[in-house]
Amino acid sequence: MVAKLIKYTFVIYHREYDDLLRKLRDAGVVHIVTKPDFHECKSAAKDMVLLKRYKKSTRLLSLSAPDTIPSAPAGNPEEVLSGLESKFREMEEAGRRLEMLKPELEKAEPWGDFDPLRLEKLRDAGWEVSLFSCSLSKYQNRWEEEHAVEEISHDKGIIHFAIVHPAGAMPDIKADQERLPERSAGRILEEIELNETRIKETESWIRENGPALLAAINKGATEALNRIEYASASEQAERLAEGTLCILEGWVPVSEENKVKEVIEDSDCYSLVSEPEKGEKIPVILRNSRFASLFEPISKMFALPDYRELDLTPFFAPFFMMFFGFCLGDAGYGLLFVVAGFFIKRKVKKELRPIITLSQYFGAAAVLFGLISGTFFGINLIDSGYTVTQGSVARMQDAGVPGKIIYSLDEIKDQKFKTKESFTREAVRIVGEEDFSAYRKIILKSAESDLPLVGSIRGFMLNSMNLFYLAIILGGLQIIFGMILRIVNIARVKGFKYSLSTIGWVILALTLIIFKGGSSANLIDEEKFKALFKLLLIIAGILIFLFNTPHLNIFGRIGSGLWESYTIITGVFGDILSYIRLFALGISSSILGFVFNQIALQLLSVPYVGWLFFAVLLLFGHSLNLAISTLGSFVHPMRLTFVEFYKNAGFKGGGIEYKPFRIKK
Repeated sequence: MVAKLIKYTFVIYHREYDDLLRKLRDAGVVHIVTKPDFHECKSAAKDMVLLKRYKKSTRLLSLSAPDTIPSAPAGNPEEVLSGLESKFREMEEAGRRLEMLKPELEKAEPWGDFDPLRLEKLRDAGWEVSLFSCSLSKYQNRWEEEHAVEEISHDKGIIHFAIVHPAGAMPDIKADQERLPERSAGRILEEIELNETRIKETESWIRENGPALLAAINKGATEALNRIEYASASEQAERLAEGTLCILEGWVPVSEENKVKEVIEDSDCYSLVSEPEKGEKIPVILRNSRFASLFEPISKMFALPDYRELDLTPFFAPFFMMFFGFCLGDAGYGLLFVVAGFFIKRKVKKELRPIITLSQYFGAAAVLFGLISGTFFGINLIDSGYTVTQGSVARMQDAGVPGKIIYSLDEIKDQKFKTKESFTREAVRIVGEEDFSAYRKIILKSAESDLPLVGSIRGFMLNSMNLFYLAIILGGLQIIFGMILRIVNIARVKGFKYSLSTIGWVILALTLIIFKGGSSANLIDEEKFKALFKLLLIIAGILIFLFNTPHLNIFGRIGSGLWESYTIITGVFGDILSYIRLFALGISSSILGFVFNQIALQLLSVPYVGWLFFAVLLLFGHSLNLAISTLGSFVHPMRLTFVEFYKNAGFKGGGIEYKPFRIKK
């Protein structure tokens, strides 16, 4: 639900304005109204630059020392920041130097180590050293007879060699002349090692001091942010009477109003309290039950409700959980979510624990719908074997199955059937279709399963067609529920008379479901309630066509009602069909798990190592299926919530988040 807020207007003498701001910040409950033309706090420009530096250093620190947990601060935050930035610059410069040295080393490596002083002495004595390279196929041995040739290296079919010759007498050979490197490969390697050592030493220092550094950086960033917010708040006041009078506006939760009253009593401030006016942009605080609050991060991904709207979080939460379980569709996967959550909670930060709890709720829903669909780690629980035993006979007798049917089933006693279909086909052949249909559930439930405990719950599991119908039914329920919420939303925002048309649509939908659906299911006698059925249809028609747009004349209302009927009927049918994705995703998850199981079982026939291949494929296959299915199980219910449910509930959104002026820690 959306918490109630009231508006406070503070009027104070300009010399006492700063004192009022400090007291309001200490109270920490006032959301200060920002000026419409306010864009940037000029007085906090220095702190904004500083905050960017802190954020950049935090990011670089997380790269150099991941998983660092803050400890006691290392000292003055700004001094720590400057020192850390210096270390990062050293690493950056060393990294750039390494990038420059790599191509230089690549060019110098073929020529090995050489002493420039010796080459200088040769030149002084009238001799020169020229460097050449060519492919091994083009190298001629006669060059060694004609000149003083020294092979330096050869690699990848290329030979590098040097020729010592008199100065000015360049040898005439058919090879590529190379330029003498400025430094030897050894000297370059020494510099590379020096820069690599600098980087390693700096990284080691950062990792060693990371917790204290991060604590100091976080402290400095928080202090800078507090100064920025204080400077911003100080500029929100409207100054009158030549700047001597300051007027500040802010929103306060009704539940926290006492804190503001204490501030006013303790200062020379005049205040005016007012209720929210129509058209005002009012901050929103969501306050829900412990269960519904877990879903608030999901609702915030779309938009906060307008202050005057219903908060739909507690209303979509149970549906979202069910839809996730439907899409995941495997009791084994759901059990993993629940069990893993207990271990993960102990290792994550406190603020992340609600997310883990939410995952456990999703897992519980997956367990429920996995049992409904009869799937456990890809194992089909419905087709888990059917055998009529002496125990089955006893259970059928206790349930009142006629003796002739039990006697007939004695023909297949202790005979194993792998699937429900094969068992049903044989049982129908023996006892007859009419008798089997009359006691179908009891016979199927009484048959023993190859898996322990499954036989007693197998009767509640649904086949694919029934799962399809279940998805449609759940979708229809959520849409009708959304329309009921729309009535409340419209009544809150516009007034009750504007909700009458939607009331008509809800009456129409429920009338058709109860009378037509109930008649088809033999739950209600339509002829007996024919008059009531017609009366409800007339009431619905009047509300839909005559009360849809109260501000128009009767002809405008009828025309508007016809157009609204077209859009709603086509829209609702399209919305209901969207819920088929629940069935499709659940079935695809089950089938993929089943396929991995079948392939893995075939690998058991491989001699000696078959068990290893079996285990690896099961682990890989189910991990992959779990990852893909989990993503789809979250995304598609979110789509159904934000598109189908929000649309039918008349959700507009656009609320702004409540951000109280307070000291951040």
